Amino acid sequence: MLILVALGTSLALRSPFKVDVVRDRGALARLVEDGWIENVYRLQLMNTTEQLQRYRIRAAGLPGLQTDLGDTVVAVDPAATRWVPLAARVPPEAAATAGAFARHRIHRRTDRG
Repeated sequence: MLILVALGTSLALRSPFKVDVVRDRGALARLVEDGWIENVYRLQLMNTTEQLQRYRIRAAGLPGLQTDLGDTVVAVDPAATRWVPLAARVPPEAAATAGAFARHRIHRRTDRG
């Protein structure tokens, strides 16, 4: 009986969505068109539910921060993992005010789409 209660509790409390952000170690921040600065990441999206899930991925944390995904909705199959490449860019003025060697936290925000 105790095992059934523990199993039920763990299933009820598990997160239906998990994400890992992996920075591309082969490339540091680089200059792209119009002086924008870009970093490249790979997102590992994990759907732990038994239904297809759709997510809209956004980033925030620096003024003018943009991603190359735009308003794209990413679908992840039931009980599956999907890798999504992501380029995050900031305008030169945001990078100049942020400090040349400072580390800045970018917050992920994922909405179900």
